[in-house]
Amino acid sequence: MNILKPLAVASAVLAGPAAAENIVIVHGAFQSAADWADVETALKAQGHDVTLVDLPGRNAEGAAAQAVTLDDYVATTLEAIAMAEGPVVLVGHSFGGMTISAAAEAAPLDVSQLIYVAAYVPESGESMEALALSDSNNSFTEESFVIAPDYSYAEVLQRDRAAIFANQGTEDERAAIVAGLIREPLAPIATPVTLTDDAFGSVPQAYIRTLQDQAVSTPLQTRMIERAGIERVIDINAGHAPQTTQVDALVAAILEMAGGA
Repeated sequence: MNILKPLAVASAVLAGPAAAENIVIVHGAFQSAADWADVETALKAQGHDVTLVDLPGRNAEGAAAQAVTLDDYVATTLEAIAMAEGPVVLVGHSFGGMTISAAAEAAPLDVSQLIYVAAYVPESGESMEALALSDSNNSFTEESFVIAPDYSYAEVLQRDRAAIFANQGTEDERAAIVAGLIREPLAPIATPVTLTDDAFGSVPQAYIRTLQDQAVSTPLQTRMIERAGIERVIDINAGHAPQTTQVDALVAAILEMAGGA
């Protein structure tokens, strides 16, 4: 496995790849596109085209949350890809890994590279729920998820938010991460994806692994990397929200991966 260490990618944030990249970023569960604003700003400052996908159903409840599907997430991502000029580097964080995998299956010729950031990398037939339940090394407990009485959405117990999502960073960064956590529709989390070698399997894949992650544990990330055969891996010494706590390192890693597609 070709693991690029943080020092090796430090120069990427200064020089970047030779050509501008067209980058589409998909956020994770319990979060929104707003969490990636600093990364967007940094990438654009270096001349790259960036689209932040805001998935439907953010903070919804009741019937509005029940109506949201994983297909809606994929369709929203495909719309962003279609609006971009040329093939895109598709970045997915956390649950966003499920979405970008399904999007690559639907439109492999429109995606030049998949970059997973502390993300779930599914095999065909798996859901995020199944992968999360297989993670014995994260900091979630049975009490960490607050499920709506009508099963339309879930949210993270206030008591556990900092320890799971904001275990690393400054006090202000941790507060921002906790404040940004919102309700997540339940149905997409439980929906499996269907992937094929001819479509999804034809798109190059890379992974940015977070070494202090308490939401998608580092051991689970490693297991998913190995079983998927992903050889291009960069480690960041961060928790689950490097888009807030390690912006420079994350931007460097994204550009290093994108430039080597």
